[in-house]
Amino acid sequence: MSHLQLVLPLAVRNDDPTTSVTPPNRNSQIARLLDAYTLADLTDEEAVEVTLGHPPTLADEGLRRRASDLRALGWITPTGETRPNSRGRQRIVCKITDAGRDAHMGVFCND
Repeated sequence: MSHLQLVLPLAVRNDDPTTSVTPPNRNSQIARLLDAYTLADLTDEEAVEVTLGHPPTLADEGLRRRASDLRALGWITPTGETRPNSRGRQRIVCKITDAGRDAHMGVFCND
């Protein structure tokens, strides 16, 4: 019996649904979060706040986790700087990469 092996992008786990490998559209969480990084260098928490328009709550944890997907895709990268989050803990600041700008253009400018 042969097995089909699916090679997934870095940001997708093998047990994620197939919708995780489809390209983002402008309304997806990952696209909206990437849009925030076009405005400024941000921590994950700051990016979520920019995206939502209010400070993140525990219910918004899933959106914050999309920042790690953006890093895994190479669309954002740490700047080497840290800033305190709302609880005073130091968090990494990330900036959009050239690959992230290309992805952003593909999502928001190609209708």
